[in-house]
Amino acid sequence: MSDTAEAHASHGHHPKLGFVRTYIFSLDHKMIGRQFLFMGLLMIIVGGLLAMLVRWQLAWPESPVPGLNIIPEPYIYPGEHGGGIIPPQTYNALFTMHATIMIFFVVMPIMVGTFGNFLIPLMIGTGDMAFPKLNMLSFWVGAMATLLMLASSVE
Repeated sequence: MSDTAEAHASHGHHPKLGFVRTYIFSLDHKMIGRQFLFMGLLMIIVGGLLAMLVRWQLAWPESPVPGLNIIPEPYIYPGEHGGGIIPPQTYNALFTMHATIMIFFVVMPIMVGTFGNFLIPLMIGTGDMAFPKLNMLSFWVGAMATLLMLASSVE
């Protein structure tokens, strides 16, 4: 056996991590950065849909939005032709939710979570973040805050 083969054989065998440990509860800074990125991209879709509803109301006030007839009466008024009319209180809620989601659940996770977790350790030449479990916890607290924010819009 050559010296390199002996050196490689002498290292301990690292067990292969499963799907949950690799992709969901990962301690790797690059995977946590990807998690922040995907959460931010999902929330940009939600915030973008809210923005489209706000713009519909600004462009065509008091006209029914197609597909909103499935939302119950206090939030959306039923229209005559299969759409729903956005009342003023719902418009205010949509506008506020759009702004909050875009700032706190799109810009902050992508700018700080993704770029901070993914790039900073690579730029300074370290193998990982200083506290990887706290780093993982920061993502999961952000994910739970996202769910709480979305649930708060439904009474």
